[in-house]
Order: sequence, then C-alpha cells, then structure tokens
Amino acid sequence: MAPTGSADGAAPADETAQLRSRFERISARDDAAHAQGAIDQARRAFERAETGTDDEEKGRVLEIARAAMELAERQLHRREIQAELIATQRRLTAMRDRAGAQRRVLEALMKERASLSRAGEQP
Repeated sequence: MAPTGSADGAAPADETAQLRSRFERISARDDAAHAQGAIDQARRAFERAETGTDDEEKGRVLEIARAAMELAERQLHRREIQAELIATQRRLTAMRDRAGAQRRVLEALMKERASLSRAGEQP
C-alpha cells in the first residue's frame, strides 16, 4: 500500500508543519507546565524526526509526537475541568453558607416574633 503523500514529500512536510504549529500552540499556553512531560516527549520526537534519515523512522517519531501532544492536550483539558469543578464547589459552599446564615436569621426573627406575640397576649 502506497503512502498517502505525494512522491516529493509535500504532504508529510505539510503534516509536519501542522504538528509543529500544534506543538508551539500547546507549548505557549500559560498552563503548559502542567503537561511538561508530554510536551518534552513531543519535543524530543521532533528533534529525532529532524535528525533521522529514514522516512519510516521519521513517520514513527512523528506519530510519537502526535500522541504526546494528544496526551498534553488531554492533561491540560483535564486540569481546566478540575479548576472549573473546584470553582463550582467553592461557589456551592459559599451558597450553602449564605443559606445557613439566612436560615439562622429567619429562625431568630421567628422566635422574636413569637416572643413579642406572647408578650402582647399577657395583661
């Protein structure tokens, strides 16, 4: 089965450029440190692809780079979701605290009202 690219290697070069662009985008993120292992693995794969002479080897290491970038993206997405979850939990805790405080105030007002009502009934 023939490779999907043209004979002059233009398609693999385009794919490599797209992978590089994706890599740069991931590496430039503010939170990239949270996926540093996967980013470093992708970087090493790109370096091997540049120094490799065998097209088959280059293809394998580019697949490694692609998989490492996928892992990095998943790790960063997971971290974003966890941050959203923590923020939601904090908002929920704050709402519960406010609801508890409002309930205590309402109970105190009801007790005071009942006390005033009883005091008004006595001669």
